Amino acid sequence: MNQNNAVTLFLGAVLGGVATYYAIKHQDDIINKINDLEDNLSFDHHELINSAKEKLDKLTNTLQSTIQRYTHSAEGGSDEAAAIMEELNRLRDEVQALKAQ
Repeated sequence: MNQNNAVTLFLGAVLGGVATYYAIKHQDDIINKINDLEDNLSFDHHELINSAKEKLDKLTNTLQSTIQRYTHSAEGGSDEAAAIMEELNRLRDEVQALKAQ
């Protein structure tokens, strides 16, 4: 069993050495390929922000309608639901302000 462990350790060391040698020898090529990938994957930040704003607006609309149904079905409503509604209204106003920017 010890012989198998020694062989495994030796093979791991050899593979690690080969990988390190390859990485050092081809370092410039690897860096160039990484830079090419970064250029190809550049995102339009404005598009991402607008998408996030739209999704947040949809979420607040859904939450607000759910809470309104809850408060209308409950007898007299509750302070918690009113506080949540106020917070959602505030969030909606902030989203509208962000959209205007």
